[in-house]
Amino acid sequence: MELAVLDKIAAADTPLHRWDGRVKTVLFLSAIIVSTVLNHWYLVAGLWLVALASFRTLNLTWRHLFIRLYIPFGIAWLVFLSLLFTNGSHALFVISLRQLNLTAYREGLQLGFLLVFRIMAAVTLGSILSFSTPMIEILETLRLCKVPDLIIDLAAMMYRYVFILTETGHNMRRAQLSRMGDNTSWLRQARDVGKVAGYVLTKSLERSIRIYKAMLSRGYNENSTGADFFTVPVSKTDWRIGLLGAASLTVLVVLNLML
Repeated sequence: MELAVLDKIAAADTPLHRWDGRVKTVLFLSAIIVSTVLNHWYLVAGLWLVALASFRTLNLTWRHLFIRLYIPFGIAWLVFLSLLFTNGSHALFVISLRQLNLTAYREGLQLGFLLVFRIMAAVTLGSILSFSTPMIEILETLRLCKVPDLIIDLAAMMYRYVFILTETGHNMRRAQLSRMGDNTSWLRQARDVGKVAGYVLTKSLERSIRIYKAMLSRGYNENSTGADFFTVPVSKTDWRIGLLGAASLTVLVVLNLML
């Protein structure tokens, strides 16, 4: 997804977009943390369903979310299979593959479902936050939360320039394909992909050095301070919604401890 497209999505006009970025960022990041500590899969699944319902309010197609989810889902599926056949003591069924028997365990099934829902819930919540909030608001909220300025500056630069590097890599790959680069042996194609990746990394290092020197020439240092980004206080309505969301997360944590 291009930077301009992502910025346009984050600047749309929906109730979730109009919600104050400070409260929204803190609440969604807290929800991500809560999703990783819940020990019951049905609680995590419920949090994920709430996140999916929140996504529908953004007036976006499911394709936008699917693009963000399909790689984490693939990883989660591999984790699920590895836990299913390696973790536990109560056998559910056995798969016989010639001289190899794979035993599925009940404990592995439960833990696998839990991790799958954790991954999907966390990625969905993070995607909703990025779709509904400009990155500058997220980073400045983290600055208000006393995250070190150096980390914030590095994150801002990575966010800004990773799209350029991705586009450069795609352009080089298309140039290879236009020269029949895909009609060679598998070994040659792997070597060409490695060359493209190496060139992109080299150019990214050179560009980062130029950008850093340009920043230093303009008086930048890690202790530099700028004007406050947020100049308007959080409205009472946004505070109420934030407190309601915080109370809901607290209830989830309490239920997790009680069950």
